[in-house]
Order: sequence, then structure tokens, then C-alpha cells
Amino acid sequence: MKILRPEVESSIVHGGGLYDLFDNLIKMLYNITDQEYNFILEIATEEEIEVFVSALGSMETSSTFSQRRRALELRNKMLIKFNKEK
Repeated sequence: MKILRPEVESSIVHGGGLYDLFDNLIKMLYNITDQEYNFILEIATEEEIEVFVSALGSMETSSTFSQRRRALELRNKMLIKFNKEK
């Protein structure tokens, strides 16, 4: 099981709707807080958001190692920007 940062665990919405479920999945997969997630969504291009979503895989196939690696590299780049602006 993946170990989440405490601030990420506290940002997980319990008992929410379908959108909250999807948001929680992304926050847990990338180990990011609500603030980091919102920042990424604000500055990311459509192509960058597609990178994040494609790393989730689908019901039929899982994502590839290169998709996950690319998404994590993008997440790291975005978090550097987030921490600089913070």
C-alpha cells in the first residue's frame, strides 16, 4: 500500500460524489494535496492534463511504465513551480 503524506491524507474527501472520487484517486496516485492539485489544474495545458489522466490507465489496460514516468516528471515540475510561488 502506498504511504501518503499526512497532509494528503487529510485532503481526501470522504462521502463525496463521483467527482470527489476521481479527484481523490488523482491526489492519492500522485501524493498531492488539494492546494497542489488545484494549482496543477490551473496552470496545466490540455496536453499536460492528458498526461496525468493517461497514467491512470483504463478498465481494459493498465498504464505503461513510460506513461507513469512522464506523469511523475510532470508532477515534479509542477510542484517545483507551486513551491516557488508559495
